[in-house]
Amino acid sequence: MIYKYTLRQNVNYFVSIFTNILSFFFPPPKRKPGISVMIRVKNEADWVAVSLLSLNGFADEVVIINNGSTDNTLEEIEKVRTKLDFPIQIHNDSDPDYCNISNEALKLTSHRWIVRWDADFIAFTSGKNNIKKLRKYLLFLNQKKYYYIYPLILSLAGDLFHVRAGHELHSEGYIHNFHPLMKYVKRGKFEVLKIPFFYKIIRINEIEFFHIGSAKSWKKLLYRFYWIKWRRKNMFLKYPDIEDYIKIQVKEEFGNADLKRITSLKFKEYIFPVRKYNVNEFGDYPELLKPELKKPSFKITYKDGKPYSRTDFDENIGL
Repeated sequence: MIYKYTLRQNVNYFVSIFTNILSFFFPPPKRKPGISVMIRVKNEADWVAVSLLSLNGFADEVVIINNGSTDNTLEEIEKVRTKLDFPIQIHNDSDPDYCNISNEALKLTSHRWIVRWDADFIAFTSGKNNIKKLRKYLLFLNQKKYYYIYPLILSLAGDLFHVRAGHELHSEGYIHNFHPLMKYVKRGKFEVLKIPFFYKIIRINEIEFFHIGSAKSWKKLLYRFYWIKWRRKNMFLKYPDIEDYIKIQVKEEFGNADLKRITSLKFKEYIFPVRKYNVNEFGDYPELLKPELKKPSFKITYKDGKPYSRTDFDENIGL
């Protein structure tokens, strides 16, 4: 499958080919060679341990900003700390503005290469897309120039066995060199990294890692469904704790209905349509995900031959 870049991405890509020539006038800042990975976490206990383990052999350091987790995220990190071949910094910051969190993480990194990683990204640790090969590629690039790299990511949808139809692949500038002029800013409902004009954009057209996405517990999904609206409308100014905002929204929309039932309805609205993951089309799963395939916590269910719900939802609960 070929990923189709947006018009904005295409324009920026072709412009960067020429503007990168000017990087000659901007010598690289004095930073250690190597790769810093920055991760923002808030209630990511489901996958953070596996995600960190998949970075072995790739990262030189990992900077984690804990954005007020109330689940076992930090405990899950500590469980694997001794199994990691890179040092971890953990900083606590409950600021609800993710741009502030991202900029803080960016400043805390110390290596020339920066990778913005999510706690539900799982890298390949073997095979042709082994993340160690990505490390070798990055460190081989001209150390006197600036690069903004778009890796190709496969997003799972609903469970570990499906992808969202029409949105199977994703690509963003998750990898780049550090420069003090770069900054995360808000654009619409999302945050974007504003990079200096002299960066060259590189596209990697092979799947570099998996994004678990919506293959998470129903409570995590409920949080996700309301999170974008909470941020887009700056509702965090009124409700610093998103859980309070969710309670208000749910009551306005559904009254005193069961939260799991509400999540089931929104699951069908936002996650569907899905189709089965095809190994022949996308390749094999990352090694660290394979044990999870044997005993999944939930699976999408079918009705009349079509995706219908998920095993952890009780469809008999009415509103």
